[in-house]
Amino acid sequence: MKKLFKISVLALMALFTVIFVRPYWDKHRLQMDLEEAAIFGTKRSEGEVRSFLMKKIKEKGIEIDGENLLIDKDERNTVHVKTSYTDEVKIAGRTLKRFQFTLEARESETKSAY
Repeated sequence: MKKLFKISVLALMALFTVIFVRPYWDKHRLQMDLEEAAIFGTKRSEGEVRSFLMKKIKEKGIEIDGENLLIDKDERNTVHVKTSYTDEVKIAGRTLKRFQFTLEARESETKSAY
């Protein structure tokens, strides 16, 4: 009986760890997508970057609307991508913790000297 109790406590600890780490893992993956979109944007238009990034966001299941996505490209092909979103940890339909994340990436076009 003691062994079963220990196993169930360890399983619950592992489950809660996964549940509480997920928002940070999603943030990391989204940051990588923003950096990829900024690189993509040095050669493409802002509209193409927006559709590329929105597709990536929808694939990940993160809820960000177009109003919370800022894409700026200047005449030197420097692209700045910024977004902010809210994520929450829910267990049994109750929100335990709410997180507000703001992410940004900036890339400049690099030209070969050859």
